[in-house]
Amino acid sequence: MKKLITILALVLVFLVSGLALAQDTSTVPASRETQPSPEGGATAVAVWAHPTDPSQSLLITTDDNFGIATYDLSGEQVQMLDVGETSGVDVRYSFPFAGQPIPLIAVGMKDAEEILLFTVNTETRQLEQIGSVTTQTPHTGLCLYFSLITDNYYVFNTAEDGSVEQYVIGDDGSGNIAATLVRAFNVGSETEGCVADDQLGNLFLGEVATALWRYDAEPEASNPRRAVDTVGVGNITEEIKGLTLYTAADGAGYLLAADETGSGFLVYERDGDQAYVGTFTVAGSEGIDEVNEPNALDVVSLPLGDAFPGGLLVTADDANESADVNNNFKMVAWEDVAAALGLTSDTSYDERAAEVATFITGRGASSVSATVETQPVEAMSDAADDPAIWIHPTDTALSTVIGTDKSDEGGLGVYNLDGSLHQFVTIGAVNNVDVRYNFPLGGEPTAIVAATNRSNNSLVIYRVNPETRELENIAARDIISNVPEVYGFCLYHSPVSGKYYAFINSTDTGAVEQWELFDNGSGLVDATVVREFVVGTQTEGCTADDELGFFYIGEEDVAIWKYGAEPDAGEDRVAVDYTDEADESGHLVADVEGISLYYASDGTGYLIASSQGSSEFTVYRREGDNEYLGTFVVSETATVDGVTGSDGLDVTNVPLGPLFPFGLFITQDDTNLNPDGNQNFKLVPWERIANALGLNIDTGFNPRLIGASS
Repeated sequence: MKKLITILALVLVFLVSGLALAQDTSTVPASRETQPSPEGGATAVAVWAHPTDPSQSLLITTDDNFGIATYDLSGEQVQMLDVGETSGVDVRYSFPFAGQPIPLIAVGMKDAEEILLFTVNTETRQLEQIGSVTTQTPHTGLCLYFSLITDNYYVFNTAEDGSVEQYVIGDDGSGNIAATLVRAFNVGSETEGCVADDQLGNLFLGEVATALWRYDAEPEASNPRRAVDTVGVGNITEEIKGLTLYTAADGAGYLLAADETGSGFLVYERDGDQAYVGTFTVAGSEGIDEVNEPNALDVVSLPLGDAFPGGLLVTADDANESADVNNNFKMVAWEDVAAALGLTSDTSYDERAAEVATFITGRGASSVSATVETQPVEAMSDAADDPAIWIHPTDTALSTVIGTDKSDEGGLGVYNLDGSLHQFVTIGAVNNVDVRYNFPLGGEPTAIVAATNRSNNSLVIYRVNPETRELENIAARDIISNVPEVYGFCLYHSPVSGKYYAFINSTDTGAVEQWELFDNGSGLVDATVVREFVVGTQTEGCTADDELGFFYIGEEDVAIWKYGAEPDAGEDRVAVDYTDEADESGHLVADVEGISLYYASDGTGYLIASSQGSSEFTVYRREGDNEYLGTFVVSETATVDGVTGSDGLDVTNVPLGPLFPFGLFITQDDTNLNPDGNQNFKLVPWERIANALGLNIDTGFNPRLIGASS
C-alpha cells in the first residue's frame, strides 16, 4: 500500500509539473571496449584520471562473481584482485591519509556489510588497500562525497531494502581508517544507483523500480527529497540503475542515469531542478557490439590523452553479444554524446582541483569542531534553545552552562563542562537566558540568572549558589510582561548608573521592553518597565554591551540592529549586518538567531551571531562600526556531530579549566546526531574559532568584575 501511494503521488507530481517526457532517442557509437569481465559479472565502473599523464588513466571495475579488475584506456586488463563478489565503486582524489592527499577508491562487497577502501600507486597504477568500513546493512550500491562545508569525506551505502547509511571516514592518526555512521534513512525499496555532487551538495539515489531521487548530501540535513524522474510515468522504462555526474565550471554539467530495461541513458541538467535533457543509446561500431541492459556508468570531462581528448563515458554492457563471451565495459567519446544531444563539453574544468581540502565552505565559512556536547533535553520536540555560561568565582573548571528547554514541561538545565546534567529546574517553556554578576542583593554581590518563561509570559530570576552551583529562585513575584508573548531575552549592567536591566522581546510583533531590576528590600529581585519600543518584525536573539553601552537585537528576517542600551536612549539605531534577502550584500541567512559578545581588553572583542538559515555563525568587531570579520560553521568529528539550524549561543574569553583553557563558545544544535538524540548544546574551544578566522585570544579580561565596584 505504501508503495502504491508513493507511485500515485509521483504520477500527480509529473502531471501537475508538466515535466518534459522523452521524445526521440539519440544514438552514439562505442569507441572501445574492455576485455571481458573475469567472471562475467561486470557491475560497476569508475574512471581514475592519472594526475600527470591522462593517457595512463584507469577504469576501475567490479565483478559480482569475482572481485576487482582494472583496465587501461585501450581496454586491456591491468590488475585483478580476487577479493570476493563486489558491486559498487567510486573515486575521489585528495583524501588526507598519513599526512598526504591520496586517491581514494571505495568498493562495496556484494550483499555483505563491508566496503573496502583502496588507493592507487601512481607509478605502478596498482590498487593498494588502506582500510575498510563495516556497515550495518548489506551493500548493493555506494558513492563517495567530499563536503565543502565540513571538509570531511563520506561514503554512502545503499541496500536492497531501501536503507541508506552515511559514514564519515578519515585517518585516525595512526595510519588506519576510522569510520562513523552519521546519518541513516530509508528511500522506500531497493536502491542501487548513487552519486553525490561535491560542489552543489546534492545526493542522487536510484530507487530501482520507482524513481530517481535528489536528497541533500550533508550529514546534518533532514531528509526531504525531490523526484528527478520516475519509472513508467516519467522517462525511466522499468528500472533505474547506475548514476554519474558530468561536472563543468560554475555548477554546470549533467546528471546521467542508466535505464537498464530501456538500454538507454537519461540526461538531466546538473543544477537547478535537474530538468530532463534527452536520452541516448550506445550503438556498436567496427567489431564492437551495441550496449544492452546497462547497469553502471561513469563519465569524466577531462581530456584523457589522444584516445579521448574530449572526455570519456564508460558503461557496463550486460550482454556483450558480438563476442559471445562474458560481459564487459564499453567506452564512448564524450564529444559524440555532446554532439548528439547538443550538450556542453568543458575539458578545462578539473573536478580534482575542486576537491582539494580548503576548510572553506561555499559562502566563505571556516570550519571548526566541538569537543563536548551536553546531555540531550528530555523533550523530542524543538526544545533546546539558548545557553548562558556561568563562571565559577574561584575554580573556573567548575563553571557551568545554563540552557533553556522551551517544551511545555521544560525549564532551565544546568550542565557541567563535560556536558553532564548537574541540575534541572522545571518551570515551563523557558526560551532565552542570560547571566550577570555582582547584582547587589541583601548587601551581597550576587550572580543572577534570568530568563523568559513563555508558559506564563513572565521574567524569571534566579541566583547561582556558588557552593552547590545550583539555581535558587529569587524573584519577588511573578513578573509578567506586557508583550503579547515573551521570546528573546538578555541582561545589561549600565556603566553609567550601575543599575541592572533586562530586555524582553516578543514573538511576531518585534516589541521590546526594558526592565530595571532591583532589590525589593527583602532579599528578592523585583522589576519595573523603564522603556518600550518596536523593532519591526519578529525578533529574538539579543545581547547588551556592559562596557560600551550598546544593545544588539536580531530582527530575524532582516538584520542585526544596534541601539543604545540606556533606558533613555530612544529608538535611534544602525544596522550591523543584513540577511541576504533584505540586502544582497548581507552575510546572514534568515533567521537571525542567537547573539553574544566576546569581551577582550580595552573595549575590544567580537560580536557573534547565529545565521540559522545557513547553519553558520558570523563574527564582527565589538568596537567601532562592528566590521564584519568572517563566518564559521561547527562541523562534525568522529565523536561529536556538527551544528545545524542553531538558535541561541554564548561565548566567554575566560579560561575554563583543562577542557577550555582559552575560553568557550557554546551553541544550540537543532539536529543532534552521533548518537541520534534530542536537541542539545555543543561546546567549542575558543582557540579553534580564533585560529580559523585569525581572531585574538585574550584571557586577561574578567567579566565577573563588571559591576563589582557599583
